[in-house]
Amino acid sequence: MDKVTCGTQTTKKIKNPFKIKIKVNKKRLKKALWVLSIVMVGYLLFLGTQYLVRSVRKPQPASPVITRPTITTRSPKVTQATQVAQPATLSRKKPVSAVTAQVPPPAPIKLIRPSIVIVIDDIGAHNKLRGEMERLGNKVTYAILPLLPYSRFFSELATRKNAEAILHLPLDTTQDMIPGRGLIVSTMPREQALDMLSRDIASVPGIVGVNNHMGSRGTADREMMTLILEELHRRGLFFLDSYTTKDSVVPSVARQIGIPFLQRGVFLDNVDSPEAIRGQIRETEAVAKKQGYAIAIGHYRKNTLDVLFREIPRLEKKGFAIISLSRLLQSRRR
Repeated sequence: MDKVTCGTQTTKKIKNPFKIKIKVNKKRLKKALWVLSIVMVGYLLFLGTQYLVRSVRKPQPASPVITRPTITTRSPKVTQATQVAQPATLSRKKPVSAVTAQVPPPAPIKLIRPSIVIVIDDIGAHNKLRGEMERLGNKVTYAILPLLPYSRFFSELATRKNAEAILHLPLDTTQDMIPGRGLIVSTMPREQALDMLSRDIASVPGIVGVNNHMGSRGTADREMMTLILEELHRRGLFFLDSYTTKDSVVPSVARQIGIPFLQRGVFLDNVDSPEAIRGQIRETEAVAKKQGYAIAIGHYRKNTLDVLFREIPRLEKKGFAIISLSRLLQSRRR
């Protein structure tokens, strides 16, 4: 520091501590600026080239806009986020012709003893009963709901267990409720109904047939069932009528189209208790003895699966054959 005397007072002169000397190599600086200028010129040339290329390129024609029919709501309670689009009407234009299945039907067989088919409906929402299904092996048919978190999981499990799987197709019901995702209703346009059916089938790979989930209104609608059964026949699938209404038109429409079909005989678990389920199994035995076979439908519930695990060996010991829907259809082709 320097001292400065002013009269009788002495002040201190402080040097600037931030004064920094920088040595610059002029040759290197000139070289760096030259390189930077070359880079900038190259970048500008690149931008100019891109602009010229885009200006001479012919514009692509705009894609046509495809609009779907306007749909009006039929039921005020349709508020769930489902795959169901709300209604116009099923059109009769461009009817789907019944096409023979590409795979030839297997040779007919003869049922030597009374036979029982057991179908488990409503599979796919969760896998909490996976163990119960696995231990039943191939003694039951998996009826799997579409577009659910475990739809594909159970179709693959059925394949591993050598069990048959069918699509459990949600159809319109007279009850004031929505059967679930993938629902087809009679008020949907034809194209939309077929698109939904296609997506439902794709979500459950490996199926050999279809049965209806609910569907008391759908299976009584001739136009709707004609549309669905023609498409299933074209794909080489059969149809099991769950028979949720005595007004079902499935038998007459199926015969007209020529699609293989079956009809449910007994519901096992309308009452969800072991005792009631065992009573319905005894009813199934009686039906099988009377007509040679019986088709029983139960649901993906613990009581149902536990009772079946104990009752199926008993049925086999009594001389009943536990078979698949496909095998039953083979026997009926005789």
